[in-house]
Amino acid sequence: MRIMATLSKELIQEFKDILEKKTGKEVSWQEASEGAYNLLRFAEVLFDCDIKEQQRQNKLKENPKGFYLEGAGYTCFICSQSISDKQAWYDKYGIKCPICQKAIDKKIIPASAAKHKDGWYSKYDLESCFNINKRLLTQFVKQGILKPRIVPSQTGKPHVQIFLIKDNKDILPPKKLTESHMVKKTIDGKDWYHLEPWYKFVDPLKHLKGYKIMDYLKVTHGEESKKSSQKI
Repeated sequence: MRIMATLSKELIQEFKDILEKKTGKEVSWQEASEGAYNLLRFAEVLFDCDIKEQQRQNKLKENPKGFYLEGAGYTCFICSQSISDKQAWYDKYGIKCPICQKAIDKKIIPASAAKHKDGWYSKYDLESCFNINKRLLTQFVKQGILKPRIVPSQTGKPHVQIFLIKDNKDILPPKKLTESHMVKKTIDGKDWYHLEPWYKFVDPLKHLKGYKIMDYLKVTHGEESKKSSQKI
């Protein structure tokens, strides 16, 4: 079963009416057609993903400890590494690469890290949420301010490091407090959307009061409005 990528004129007209009612602006037939077909293609992708997930869940019942996925185009949930045929391990916690799965088996990182990303920060998260660059992060780790879980590679070098919130209690806040906000900007009559960091919408010191990460950051203004960096 599959959604057919065809739309009648009546459906496009209905989509056009909805857009015009929602935006309060006139929408051309071409814009409505493109929007309707883009929505349909998105629905097809979701449908295919749901079918694949159902197939995996059925196979998982037969292999409760997990199994390797076939094909390409997979991404490890923990390190974000691209993995392909017979490299992507799948179990009740999701998709992992062999290196991260080995770290889970050795209890270096909890299996739940592969399913609940709201329980830890990646290096990218720390940079995007707090402007902590690589140099500062290395310094914070050396000083014991931030405590990482290091997943070793096959050669013993760090493959990836994650910062569990439970390991950094009272230092790192829940990730819901540092979520980016979607912002709309109208240019030449068209609406454009992009994400802005949380600290542009609140007083960072008040918003994260009680979390010690703010003891090591400062808030600057002007062109660097509300960006955070190490205290000098």
